[in-house]
Amino acid sequence: MNENLPKVLILIPTFNRPKYFQIALMSAINQTYQNIEIIISDNSTDDDTENLVYQYMKKYPNIKYFHHKNFNADDNWNFLRQYQINDTESEYVNWLMDDDIFYPQKIEIMMNLILNNPNISMVTSPRHEIDEEGTIKGLQGLDAKGIAIYDGKSVGKDALFNMTNRIGEPTTVLIKKSCLRDKDLCWNADERGFFSMIDLSTWLQLLSQGNMAFYPEPLSAFRIHNAMASAQSKTYVTFWIDWAKLIWTGWRKKIFLETKEEIRAAVLIWIHHASKGLRNAYLTSYQGDELKDLEKLMLETFKAVENNYELDYEIKSKGLGH
Repeated sequence: MNENLPKVLILIPTFNRPKYFQIALMSAINQTYQNIEIIISDNSTDDDTENLVYQYMKKYPNIKYFHHKNFNADDNWNFLRQYQINDTESEYVNWLMDDDIFYPQKIEIMMNLILNNPNISMVTSPRHEIDEEGTIKGLQGLDAKGIAIYDGKSVGKDALFNMTNRIGEPTTVLIKKSCLRDKDLCWNADERGFFSMIDLSTWLQLLSQGNMAFYPEPLSAFRIHNAMASAQSKTYVTFWIDWAKLIWTGWRKKIFLETKEEIRAAVLIWIHHASKGLRNAYLTSYQGDELKDLEKLMLETFKAVENNYELDYEIKSKGLGH
């Protein structure tokens, strides 16, 4: 450990996945950056992960572990969010999902970028897609030939117009805590409850506060497998509800979407994609409350296009886990 370097928090939520979790934990332990603290919040129903972690804690004093068998997924996630807020020693944070992987130099490379560029609020890179066995299946992220600094406003506008998160998942991005909203994840207080888009919501907050650094080589891996929450029909429906929240937040704040022409374009693109979401939900016979909420939201959005973009509808769905 080198306490002269700024401290980086690595936050790992985990649940009943000791095999994948061990790989993720080792990837955090093996970072070349010399001042990290690893915080683990575990809501597993058994003691397999706990027994595993304690073996590592004997050797690595920078690991802190909390086991909450009574927590649901929201509680487990929010415990780490609160830890991030309350920790006054760390200036930077990187989440690590328990089925993902950091490559050894991830934190060191990203910290070098952020420390040498004071106007940066976040650092990202491409990430590998891997399967259950860890085999690389693809590459996701921005396509650039070298290290680049992107204007935050332009990146945020691109995300809302193209309905895609090319920036990355929570594992991918190193965060400058001082640019977060109350040191917490999310862009707007109304968005604190949803999880399916919490990463992009947080990226938009960071992009509203500074620029984004990009490193052109993959520094992490994102695992795709059948147990992922994103494979569920409910999540797919709430995904498009959450996109609407982000678009309307951008319009209300006049950040990223500043003119009626821009909000009109973003809304019409959203309607196009959300319509596909409705169709796919019906094809899978999903009939949850979230589907009704999306239907109502689409009707009100159509009206808003002709009504000076005033949205007279409260988005009540809170997304995954609620």
